[in-house]
Amino acid sequence: MYTPLIKKRTGRYGNNHWLVFSPKLKRDVNLFSDLEFDNWVLIETDPTVVTFCEQPWEAEIEGEKGTSIFDMWYKKDDGSEIFTEIKYENDLKKEDVVEQIRIQKTWCEINGKEHLVRTEKEIRSNRIYLENLKEMIPYVLNSDNPVEVDRHKLKSLLVDSKKTIGDLSKVLDIGLPRLYEAIYCMIYAGEVKADLGTHYFGLETEVWIGEKKELT
Repeated sequence: MYTPLIKKRTGRYGNNHWLVFSPKLKRDVNLFSDLEFDNWVLIETDPTVVTFCEQPWEAEIEGEKGTSIFDMWYKKDDGSEIFTEIKYENDLKKEDVVEQIRIQKTWCEINGKEHLVRTEKEIRSNRIYLENLKEMIPYVLNSDNPVEVDRHKLKSLLVDSKKTIGDLSKVLDIGLPRLYEAIYCMIYAGEVKADLGTHYFGLETEVWIGEKKELT
């Protein structure tokens, strides 16, 4: 487990600063660019991610000058741990960024850790999916545990086949806000899946029960 190394907010730390509450960690999370925020949305809503930490560690190579703080570390339910650096594609060829990533990769190789550089090409590859996940988080913040009766009814209705939210709303005697909340919370927990990457969340969204794995 790591503790955020949040330094005094000068330079890049004063620009596009996001302070968000994480339902997964039950604490505020500091993010220092819009791209870091979007990456956090993907990590926060991935049911296979057990825990994570922003600005978790300062990489330093013995005998060399220079250090570099990772943007995020996360641990998945299979035990794997990944240190990540979030960068815009246009910045990857900058001399200081090249050196920053070299230090991080070298540290990870020495310490047997996995390293990943993520850019907007990966993080924002599916805008519809990302926007649906952003809409999910307020529902989870409002209630990360749906009404047990709603949860039980939804699972029993989905046990045999996919159904649209519109179909479910016709069968269940609850309002749409409560139905949306229950479904979003169950997606967040990995109990059900939905086609969040093809169109915006609504009555036509298909929901089904599947294995707990990363939502794509």
